[in-house]
Amino acid sequence: MNPVLFIVGATGTGKSKLALELAQRYRLPIMNADSVQVYQRVDLGTAKPTAEERRLAPHYLIDEVAPPKLFTAGQFRARALEILAQLIPHSPVIIVGGSGFYVQALQRGMFEVSEVDPQMVSRLREQAASGGLAELYAELQSVDPDFAARISSQDSYRVVRALALIRTHGKTPTQIRQEFAQKSAQAFPYPFLTLGLKIQRELLRSRLQARTDAMIAGGLIDEVRTLVAEGWEQWSPLLSVGYKETQAYLKGLLSLTELANDITMNSMKLAKRQGTWFRRDPQIEWFDVETEWPQAVARAGEWLQGGVTLTGERGAAKMRQKE
Repeated sequence: MNPVLFIVGATGTGKSKLALELAQRYRLPIMNADSVQVYQRVDLGTAKPTAEERRLAPHYLIDEVAPPKLFTAGQFRARALEILAQLIPHSPVIIVGGSGFYVQALQRGMFEVSEVDPQMVSRLREQAASGGLAELYAELQSVDPDFAARISSQDSYRVVRALALIRTHGKTPTQIRQEFAQKSAQAFPYPFLTLGLKIQRELLRSRLQARTDAMIAGGLIDEVRTLVAEGWEQWSPLLSVGYKETQAYLKGLLSLTELANDITMNSMKLAKRQGTWFRRDPQIEWFDVETEWPQAVARAGEWLQGGVTLTGERGAAKMRQKE
């Protein structure tokens, strides 16, 4: 079975550049895993691959969704698996993006929130509101002590939700999460390796400043002005970094200089959050873009050409043992 290569990391680290270099070298398709690039008509502020770059390699899951529609992580997972089923028989696939929740949803599956009896919820809320929250929490402690220990005894929402779940389905939140954990080990049906790109903070800031300047010079303000004029100012992509600041500029709340500074600053904050998310995954193999680019290219090439037949962590472990 052909393998999949995930390239992840913070915004501005060069993920798309690496993906395109590998796609051209090995003639492979690229699939997007960025939660904003899936949307149409938000081009400049999302750093989408250019038309020329898309001609150099097939790209998927870009410009998939038109306004005012939204695209959830669950929808992304379903669509991505559908596309992979078509591509994998013919070649390996590169998946690139900085949206950690999208990557996690694809690799590990989605935790499905079970429906509960609304009348049950209503009765439990009334009991909690009338002074019975302590009694409800004690009940939760007796049937699911692990989950009870993770929440506050004063968290009426989670106490009520957990007891309603138990009474509706006969399963505790802990049991449901354990079942999900067992299923998630086989959630992604293809052998995969995840490479992470990291970068020194000041260099990242410099890159993001340059990218912001290029976005503004390229027409970001006009792009946002057009979408706002059509009534999409509350559309999710227009509330993302780059777009929300430009909306503030159009309202007269920021000068042009402040616009560029705010986009760069908030891009840095986004990069920090993305880095924190991905560092939680011990299976990601990290490469510094300044000093280890050739090693990242070599590691990716080894994986893509290796004909690995094991999946997930076991496949990555086998490849590491060869080194």
